[in-house]
Amino acid sequence: MSIIKKENTFAPIVITPPASLELPDFRELWEYRGLLFFLIWRDLKLRFQQTVIGFLWILLQPLILMLIFYVVLGILVKVPTGDIPYHLFFLSAFVVWQFFVQIVNNSSFSLVGNIGVITKSYFPRLVLPLSTIFSGLVDFMVSLIALLFFIAINGNHPIGPRYLLIPVLLILTALFASGVGLLFGALMVIYRDMKNLLGFIMMIWMYASPIMYPASLAPEKYRFLFYINPLTSLIDSYRWVFLRQGELPSIGYLSLSFIVAAIIWFAGAITFRAMENKIVDVM
Repeated sequence: MSIIKKENTFAPIVITPPASLELPDFRELWEYRGLLFFLIWRDLKLRFQQTVIGFLWILLQPLILMLIFYVVLGILVKVPTGDIPYHLFFLSAFVVWQFFVQIVNNSSFSLVGNIGVITKSYFPRLVLPLSTIFSGLVDFMVSLIALLFFIAINGNHPIGPRYLLIPVLLILTALFASGVGLLFGALMVIYRDMKNLLGFIMMIWMYASPIMYPASLAPEKYRFLFYINPLTSLIDSYRWVFLRQGELPSIGYLSLSFIVAAIIWFAGAITFRAMENKIVDVM
């Protein structure tokens, strides 16, 4: 889409359906950045207005689950975590998982959940799932405060220059989560039962990621299968930043995670682009 200005007049805006395989128009996304910021503000405002304790609700889920898994896996099963207390081991990964799953879920429902807006005006639909990333980032920062509180109480893992790696890890996590969300968001336009499948997949994905146990428990010859999942090297990297556990995953594993995440994002963006204009016809 292009707008040509001629002596205080604008040429007509011609909107054409995307081809079957077409990347998003990033220049158009930049032109609609004001709408993106508005959607971010709208989501935050709707989420926290008329709440009793506001942001503290974000802390309840990780803290309650931390307590449950600490009792079951940390005390009863005694999952080996080296010299890291289990509650720190679990929480250092769960805040990452929470960030990931929130972006996936919100991106997946971004089209079907905004049908009223979509049918009334034109705008690049990709701003809808992209606006959910900031909401997930807010939750991550709040949960991070709780994690840093427990780390400070423990006293054995001081904050250092390694924390500068967090922005890079956040970008990789958001890229991967957004790609998965775009894929499911496109599929939900046609197949409504995808929301049930998504919940099942995310549950399996959580147990297949080294959140409640270290990846080192996997046999060496099968460990590469764990690292096909980009979350594995990302979680290991976050744990290294927060707790200095083990070593930073190798460049090979991180590169594999980035390649898989990038492929999934572009596949998701292309599929989302192909499906976005069909939603009005099938709703």
